[in-house]
Amino acid sequence: MAKKMKRKSKKKQNWGLTKDERQEIASSWVREYEGDNIVKAYSKKFRLNLKSSLKELTSFGFTISSEERAQIKRLIDIQKQQRENKKRKKEARELQDLIDSDETFAFIAGYTEGGAPFGITHEEMQENEEN
Repeated sequence: MAKKMKRKSKKKQNWGLTKDERQEIASSWVREYEGDNIVKAYSKKFRLNLKSSLKELTSFGFTISSEERAQIKRLIDIQKQQRENKKRKKEARELQDLIDSDETFAFIAGYTEGGAPFGITHEEMQENEEN
């Protein structure tokens, strides 16, 4: 049986390049690019964040319209908000995992030597919330 030859992924060949190497590749790539959002495509191709992609393209001398700049800034804000939401959800899940409960107790403070749980019942919790 012949061994399968591993091929280098074309998708990853532009990752981790220096700025000068990216500039050489980018000059020909930009001329051939026909999409709507060059900054977002550049970001994906070279695995950079949007802000760095915008900065690099302008430093290389490529003109980017003010509309596209505004769109990129909105995308950056959206991504930031999504990261914050994800972080909050993760913290809420971790907090929920820390709270031990069952069908009788809303919060189990601990267990007796015999293994019986003790804590606050659901009824007591509702009474505390109402007050």
